[in-house]
Amino acid sequence: MKKITLKANAKINLFLDITGKRNDGFHELESVMMSVGIADILTFEKTDKAGIEIICDRDDIPLNDKNIIWKAAKALLVKRGIYEKTGLRVTVKKNIPSQAGMGGGSADGAAALIAVNKLFGLNADESELIEIGAKVGADVPFCIRGGCCVCQGIGEKLSDILFKGRLNLVVIKPDTAISTPAAYKAYDGLSEPAHKSVTQMVTAIESNDTELISERLFNAFDLITDNEEINNAKSALIESGAKGAMMTGSGSAVFGVYESKQEAENAYLSLKDRFKAYLCESENIGVEEI
Repeated sequence: MKKITLKANAKINLFLDITGKRNDGFHELESVMMSVGIADILTFEKTDKAGIEIICDRDDIPLNDKNIIWKAAKALLVKRGIYEKTGLRVTVKKNIPSQAGMGGGSADGAAALIAVNKLFGLNADESELIEIGAKVGADVPFCIRGGCCVCQGIGEKLSDILFKGRLNLVVIKPDTAISTPAAYKAYDGLSEPAHKSVTQMVTAIESNDTELISERLFNAFDLITDNEEINNAKSALIESGAKGAMMTGSGSAVFGVYESKQEAENAYLSLKDRFKAYLCESENIGVEEI
């Protein structure tokens, strides 16, 4: 195999609670993540020239060792002792919005690990890829596994949730950007932050009850985020018929959950001229070959 093209799906957080802070400064999380059908397309090719080359259709994406694709690919190649003699070219078509809380970088990092593993016949199993991915980015392990999972620790502990249905979604990406470090710092300043039970969300998902899932949406960062554009996006989604609307991750993207595909399509049509909106569904896989 000399070339492989992968579709790397974004993620949303249906539930996100911050349960503690570790001695190393990282926060302990309890989250429910779900893959959604907004995806980057990445083509990985072996080359004769040693080193990693990244080509991207957006000029705001770093093409050097600051890119998570580079970090992930290098980490696996170094572990297997073949980095110095390996040539890899990665061509990226970005569709997942940046600074959105949708795991765009993490999805690409997950794709890099999966692609390098296949292209170079390294035979790493999922647990090894997840172990490497956790060192590259907190959401990379989930993006490798995909589907719907409870994610704990700093994102490396995954428990699958059986979800037999599909969630119909509209995502709005406001122009505003949220700094993740600043969001954590603001959360740490809360004296008594509210917490909710992840078990109740898991029960709602396993029962395939859209209304119950919508009622139990929770994001700890909502407690410290009071942004007009984000609030307007939430209100617009609810007014368009969403059963529930919430920010994903530390923001700034907001998603709305709809009872049917038709309702989601109608909402998207009513919103797309006013907002940067995306129509999508939940997916049962994080990265797939195309």
